[in-house]
Amino acid sequence: MAPSSNSSYRTMPFRRTQLSPIQQYIMGMPWRDIFQRVPGVILISLVIFAIFGPAYTPILYCIYFVGLNFNFLLNNIRTAYGVYIGNKHAREHSCTDWLKKYCDETGTVDGMDTRHDLPYDTIVHVIILPNYKEEMETLCETLDVLASHTRALTQYKICLAMEESEHNSRQKAHTLKKLYGDFFYEIVHTIHPVGLEGEIRGKSSNVAWASSQMAKVSSRHEHELLTVMDADTCFSEDYFASITYHYCVASPEQRRIMMFAPSTIFDRNAKDVPVFVRITDIMWSIGVMSNLYPGSPIKIPCSAYSISMDLCISVNFWDAGPEAIGEDMHMYLKSFFCTSGQLIVKSIFSPASQCNIEGVGTGLSGFVSYMQARYTQGKRHLWGSLDTGYSLRRILHVMVAPESDLQLLHLKNVGVDKIGDKDGDQTSIGLQKQLMTVATLFHRLGEAHLFIGHLVFMIIVSQLLIPGQNPIPWWEDKSAFLWSSITSAPLHPYVETSLMIGFWIRLSCLIPNIAMIWYYEKYHAWVGFERWALQAQQLREAALNGNAVRGYNINHTPSTDSKTVRVQPLGMRPSLCSLRQYPSSLFDWLGVPVSGFAFYLCPQFHAQISQLFTDRLDYKVAAKPTLNRVPTALVPLSEVAISAAAAAAIHTPTTPTSPQSDIISPRMYSNETLVSAADDEVKSTSSKGDEGYFEDLDDNASGHLSFAESRNGSRLIV
Repeated sequence: MAPSSNSSYRTMPFRRTQLSPIQQYIMGMPWRDIFQRVPGVILISLVIFAIFGPAYTPILYCIYFVGLNFNFLLNNIRTAYGVYIGNKHAREHSCTDWLKKYCDETGTVDGMDTRHDLPYDTIVHVIILPNYKEEMETLCETLDVLASHTRALTQYKICLAMEESEHNSRQKAHTLKKLYGDFFYEIVHTIHPVGLEGEIRGKSSNVAWASSQMAKVSSRHEHELLTVMDADTCFSEDYFASITYHYCVASPEQRRIMMFAPSTIFDRNAKDVPVFVRITDIMWSIGVMSNLYPGSPIKIPCSAYSISMDLCISVNFWDAGPEAIGEDMHMYLKSFFCTSGQLIVKSIFSPASQCNIEGVGTGLSGFVSYMQARYTQGKRHLWGSLDTGYSLRRILHVMVAPESDLQLLHLKNVGVDKIGDKDGDQTSIGLQKQLMTVATLFHRLGEAHLFIGHLVFMIIVSQLLIPGQNPIPWWEDKSAFLWSSITSAPLHPYVETSLMIGFWIRLSCLIPNIAMIWYYEKYHAWVGFERWALQAQQLREAALNGNAVRGYNINHTPSTDSKTVRVQPLGMRPSLCSLRQYPSSLFDWLGVPVSGFAFYLCPQFHAQISQLFTDRLDYKVAAKPTLNRVPTALVPLSEVAISAAAAAAIHTPTTPTSPQSDIISPRMYSNETLVSAADDEVKSTSSKGDEGYFEDLDDNASGHLSFAESRNGSRLIV
């Protein structure tokens, strides 16, 4: 019998109370299987409704169609506001000295001052890197970036989450530990076993195993923040500085229910992928920002995020079954329901830098391969519709037998709400707030999994089916024929009016869309180039003034004047980067209709119809870019330490076409990392990434040990 994935670590049992016969009957029904099929059933009903509704239920059709359009307008307004806030806060975030802010708020003199109950310097960041058949260059790039952070040696505990099913995974982990052991507080690896009961292979099950193992070996969970990031994701140093601040200044009760959700940016290989892939991922980033604005009651993280170790243990880690394929949203939902909606999520506007998915080949075949790869990824994203069923099931359990639901016994009465106020009384206002939060949650789930696709499909059907709606003259006869085959009655005037109202509502969306595009381009320019260019400029100034590169003094007051704006240390910039060149980048936005149809509507139909028959998704590992580079950790120590004067002498272009790749930590300095991309063009190739992660047992796909030439000509294992 296979071992159980839930037996690895648990700190407390969940409550199980005696239920009445009616409760037992209701709770015993196969709600998982029933709710799994709800999105698919709704989708099939929509298809029938979109075709026959205008003829047989015109009033209901008008209400739903206008409602979808109005919801679309509100979504666009909220998104534009979210992007505006994201751009504004990203600039403020980069210029904030989080340690100084911590000291000012707590009245301490430094990060080790024990007058505060949780000193800043005592926080340990447990960083889990789940990977499966990743190229060594990809892993080394991510570890190089993390190792360049000032506090990596004192606060970063790296966990290489390997898969037992990958050939040579242990050797790969040992090689990385040997290369990077001197750069982190600790670097360890876990091997996720094959065949654990109730699991599917994937990121969620790997993270569940790795996090439970990391919890076992630590006795100071209240000092630990656990960060999950893909193998090709990179965070700048200020991300970890900011979550340390937010965690430390929170009350002990709040820390036990905290999660941190960063914004995202696809700025690594965007120039190498088709425009439809690029704009799809841009819209994905925008969607993340649309729910991170201050005051948003629901903040769902995406791909990379952090969570307090106490909360992680309390909810019994990540789920590992088919329902948890979208591990980011699922972990948020699990934590939300386990804390009775009291989960505190802090928005972090130092984005997770991510890669676009890639295909293989060039020319037309390469274009098709890229599009197929993005479609497969889109299907996986929409497979997350299972989380809608999961949420319905959890709500049903709360309504029928709240005492039996998986609530945290030690958190149930902590008396903190979303904004951190103490309130032990369950007032009517508090109940109304909880109901509004749950309603907002299901509205956001509907937007993510249902409404947008429903609107697009109804628009397409109305253009093809209803006479007088299609702008193509030669289709008029065909639409008249199709309509007559459904009914002999004329079109109801309310239907025609609703279609006109819907058109004008969608047209009015241009206003928030223009604002969204404007602020997103500014956001992308700041987080993708400007903050790095300012860091490079500050490093040069520090070197010319004879100051140490590390810990240079900075005026922390944000300003719109580039001469006075000073950013905090960011660490090393990833070697692979793509800048958006204005105004040519604006043409990307013309691809939104095509990308929305190809990578949202079609995958939605594919995923939700498939879920009528199965909850399991098997697909091949997807391609991601990797660098043909020597890891910074392999540079001889004699070449690592350079003086400030030598750093100042290095050519550092300032034009937007030649981004810097500078770093802060002296341990990671090398000539190789300080030269600009303009002087040393970085080449990349496609490799298999962890976006796919499922059911690819070909040992030759990746995961082997290879060799690279160091700069002194010696042969190095990489």
